[in-house]
Amino acid sequence: TGGARYTDETKDSEFVHPYNNPGLGGIWRTGEVAVGDQDFQEWSPEVTATWDVTPDVMLYAAYKTAYKSGGFSNSGIYSAEFAGGSAGDFTFDEETAAGFEGGVKATVLDNQMRLGFTAYAYEYDDLQVDFFNSPTFAFITLNAGEATTEGFEFDAEYAPRDLAGLTLRGSIGYNQAEYDNFIAPCWAGQTAAQGCNTTVPTTNGTPGQDISGESTAMAPEWSASFGVSYDGFLSNGWSYGIALDGMYSDDYNASAFANPNARRDAFTTVNASLYLAGRDDRWQAQILGKNLTDEHIVSGVVDGPSTPLPGGAYADQMGFTSLPMTLAFQLTYNFR
Repeated sequence: TGGARYTDETKDSEFVHPYNNPGLGGIWRTGEVAVGDQDFQEWSPEVTATWDVTPDVMLYAAYKTAYKSGGFSNSGIYSAEFAGGSAGDFTFDEETAAGFEGGVKATVLDNQMRLGFTAYAYEYDDLQVDFFNSPTFAFITLNAGEATTEGFEFDAEYAPRDLAGLTLRGSIGYNQAEYDNFIAPCWAGQTAAQGCNTTVPTTNGTPGQDISGESTAMAPEWSASFGVSYDGFLSNGWSYGIALDGMYSDDYNASAFANPNARRDAFTTVNASLYLAGRDDRWQAQILGKNLTDEHIVSGVVDGPSTPLPGGAYADQMGFTSLPMTLAFQLTYNFR
């Protein structure tokens, strides 16, 4: 099978501060308009070959491409350090990706077990990366030159007929995602000795850091999941079920700019649920437990504004995190 998608996008954008506190006139621009009129066109083809080796085993291989148009950063701030009236600090280019994947899908043990394995390798050009420029209080989107992600995934699900209602499931994956070419902005507080020493300027004409070969953000090498659930019936016709699911993540860097202070250790989370339902599922009572290991999961960081303080070593890290351990009771009734 094969196909292609054609994208044609036109984006007309502008950014202006209609009002600025007079005491902040030296920090933010007032009344200056940055305009960005952009046009994007791209073809994104793909092709997949499959082979049914037996009725229970299928092999496949695919070449795929992807496209994300460029745009205009929703900065929130028009800093005085930006060039007056220039859209160059706001606009960013399109992102493209292309690569291969292949694998096998099978059912074994007389259709009681499902197995799947996939290996993949993709290359990204002009990868779009969000950046918070803490000295200028500006959110902008940048383009990393090139990045590559490659790895494999294996998953399995088992539902034995001799234990009707029981399901066991699990998966494991390996992923190596890194920048091949990226002169990135320095993280706040980074010194020349720590890598902030390139002659190629990045934001606002300041030196950058060459993080080619470093991992991209939120990219643990190893990850895994596991789960077990059981659904059954009581003698009075009510149904019940219990489920336990877990997820493991290897350590990773939550910063897209290789900030060593943004690394997150490996962790394991566990979710659980228990339900009781009446006949025909007219009502259901459920107890839910999420993140029972109470992990502090960070899904991204930015440098804290106005840090580091004079004499400080590094900028504070402001992270986006998941909820802590959460317990809930849920009661549902269907009026029908």
